[in-house]
Amino acid sequence: MRLTATFSSCVLHGKRFLSESHPVACNSMLCYSLTSVSFIYMSKIPFRNFETEFDGRALGGRCEAMALSSILDSEATFVQQAQEVGLGEPWIDALRTNSLATFAKLSFAITSPGTVASDEQINRFLNTLRGGVAATIAETSAFKRLLFESQTLMMHRFKSVARGDEVTPKRMAPPEREARLARQKQQLRGLDISGPTEPSYGLYDLCTSMIEKNEISYISPSKCLSRQQELVGSKPEKEIQLDASKTALVIKEQPSVAEINISSDLALYQALVRRTLAMDLTGLATFEVMKRWVDRMFEIYSQSPAPGFSKVSQAQLLRADRQSFIRLSEMFTGSLKATTTAGYPLDPHIEKLYTDVSVTYYMLPIPTSSQSSSSSDKTDKKRPEAAPKAAAPANKFLKSGTKGKGKGKKREPVPQALKGMHSRTPQGDAICFGYNLGTCKHGSSCQRKHVCAVPGCYKNHPQTEHQ
Repeated sequence: MRLTATFSSCVLHGKRFLSESHPVACNSMLCYSLTSVSFIYMSKIPFRNFETEFDGRALGGRCEAMALSSILDSEATFVQQAQEVGLGEPWIDALRTNSLATFAKLSFAITSPGTVASDEQINRFLNTLRGGVAATIAETSAFKRLLFESQTLMMHRFKSVARGDEVTPKRMAPPEREARLARQKQQLRGLDISGPTEPSYGLYDLCTSMIEKNEISYISPSKCLSRQQELVGSKPEKEIQLDASKTALVIKEQPSVAEINISSDLALYQALVRRTLAMDLTGLATFEVMKRWVDRMFEIYSQSPAPGFSKVSQAQLLRADRQSFIRLSEMFTGSLKATTTAGYPLDPHIEKLYTDVSVTYYMLPIPTSSQSSSSSDKTDKKRPEAAPKAAAPANKFLKSGTKGKGKGKKREPVPQALKGMHSRTPQGDAICFGYNLGTCKHGSSCQRKHVCAVPGCYKNHPQTEHQ
């Protein structure tokens, strides 16, 4: 396919930093030509969902704005791309030594993005980078290409922020994820991070989204899929939407809504472990600190109740888990991006949850009814049985087939954990108790409504996640 691309207004309009116009063979490639170089680079960028936009016309698709954020600051992604363009390891190590091994930092190292660096400026920079070592023509060419890609990515990021683009879900760059996962496996050698304990890529993205937005949000255990469950599930659909300026159409991927069944204690515990691993990998909280808090909740959950009290239910544990994230969002101030000096941002606040009454309140055992009240309930249930016998003569002409016709419509009693909740919607549809307690095994095929049982709510979330 032949395409004539006008590069004079690439990424930022009105800023002429590329040559005028060149006929370029393009096949989902980033095609560019520096004015200081007499030939055209043609390179496939190994970034997922990345295409550079020229004057509003995309080559093969549209870039995901928030994915750029992780690419710009990812050293693993930068190193992979530097190796792809042919830059030698000594030069990559020199960039690491000078803390320039990211696209964001290199884009401002010589000139500001949008201003083409001259050959003299580039040679002076390379001589400073490795004093006494002269770069070859191939090394200079590879560095120019890497510099151009860094500045193009940064400028596209500026344009996306100014335009107000927001694409969900926020993704972690694949090379960065693989590098962090390998480092995590080295640190946690006693834990086998595979099979049911390996978090899904979507779970990493949910944690990354919190860091990008700098706000703590609750990740329900039902959304903490394993990598195996993610692979067998369906991929999120894409749909065409208007962009922020309401003048162009963009293709955006919808957030994943896949959920898993956590009715068993083992499934719930594995889901919380996967969330802990994802928070550790993304730098929100260390595995040891978050794992101790999960074990503490399960320790209370498994305790035998005192006489006259019922055992802590799974619904209570889920409420406490959700409340812990609410308290973290209330206590935490500052940036969620981890630093090498201050450690992971949520660690000191998670340790405060052990003594936080607003969280431990949800794990208190519920008193059971006394024998006297239960016996009185039994007598109350027996009394109405005599009433229909007295009223029998008034209905003696009714057919025998009508007897007991309404008994099948009565609902089972509301579980102790849902006392005070509604059993039906305002339209009269039966509400699924198992869904509200996280124990429903029927999923979408359930005959009862999967809505919140809190009076006046009836929204599409369980009672344990009601706000």
